Amino acid sequence: MEKISIAKLMELYVDTINKCGTYLLSEDDMVIGYNIFEEFDTGVTSFLHADILQRLNDAGLISDEMMNKSSILRNLVVELQQGDEWNIDAVRNSSEWRKVLELADEINGYFSAE
Repeated sequence: MEKISIAKLMELYVDTINKCGTYLLSEDDMVIGYNIFEEFDTGVTSFLHADILQRLNDAGLISDEMMNKSSILRNLVVELQQGDEWNIDAVRNSSEWRKVLELADEINGYFSAE
């Protein structure tokens, strides 16, 4: 299997983070469902994995702080995947989902500020 370039990994990482955030709360259920349960879900598994985060950090593309926050984000989502809050209603109303959405906003803000 061909190794994905660091530039492509960074693009996929940023795209994953962009699929999540408090902006989704003003979207309809279809947008939330697609962004969270298809795009973000896949990206969390692949592009927020510790090995990928370490590669991005080693390349100087994300800071230690962003690597740490991304890892926390991934862990929060993995916990949600295993519970009964893996649904659109919970995304809108759960305090656990609120943490995920706000953390994604925080990470997104880091890239917007650059």
